[in-house]
Amino acid sequence: MSPKIALIFSIFLAVSLGFSGQIHGSVGSGDYVIFRAIISPLYIENESVIIQVLAVPFQDNKPVGETCTVYVKISGLNTNYNYSQQYTVHSGRAETLYLPALKEGHYDMNLYAAWNGLPSRNVDQDFGVTKPPVPYSLSFSEDGSYIRFKSLKLNSTGVPDPDYPFKLEIYEYVHGSGESLITTYKDITNITIYVPENWRAGILYVEVIDCWGWRNSATINLAQMQFQGIPLSYDYHYTQREPFASRMPYYIIISLILLVLAIWAIRRWFNE
Repeated sequence: MSPKIALIFSIFLAVSLGFSGQIHGSVGSGDYVIFRAIISPLYIENESVIIQVLAVPFQDNKPVGETCTVYVKISGLNTNYNYSQQYTVHSGRAETLYLPALKEGHYDMNLYAAWNGLPSRNVDQDFGVTKPPVPYSLSFSEDGSYIRFKSLKLNSTGVPDPDYPFKLEIYEYVHGSGESLITTYKDITNITIYVPENWRAGILYVEVIDCWGWRNSATINLAQMQFQGIPLSYDYHYTQREPFASRMPYYIIISLILLVLAIWAIRRWFNE
């Protein structure tokens, strides 16, 4: 991680409500350890559990630029699992820890930082581990008249596996009216949907939910606490919106000029 990214992440850690922040020290003492941690509420089965931590020891109420030890313990809440390990991190620097991959289940993580035997308070959070998202392809036709969806999870015969069904939710957003659910398609693996004229009043969104609950595939962004992808959309009135709308007369004029020049050039060529 670059120093610039580390600095930005450190500031985010200090102000974000999504963090668990703890301090510990004796009453009246100027020696203590401040500890921050980001733990995702959701991880993918058999992939490394990634967390981000920041530890800052203080001596006489002044930050100390020395290394700290982070103690991590993971326990299964609905599965038999126990893990404990310690990691060395630099003071005041946000660092990413890669913990062991886990099976599907519900877990608890308890961790704290220590410096010269002085511990921070504990951070304790639970999280879930689920199956990986099922791959798929989704697209609008160029003119927006069709939506094409296909599962890329194939069975032994090379066709989309019906044991891994999807659900499609189609929403319409109209300026001034907000968003509304138009229709839902369930238990699908391969479908082409015609978009009727009455769906083309604004922006159409397509949400894809797989059989494991992933929405629009997997997107785990710890810094933004984001755990779902962006839905596919098509704007049927984009020519009426900025910046296209204000430039439409300009485009028309330029096109007419080019057309006139082309006709003039062709006629001159034939006359020669």
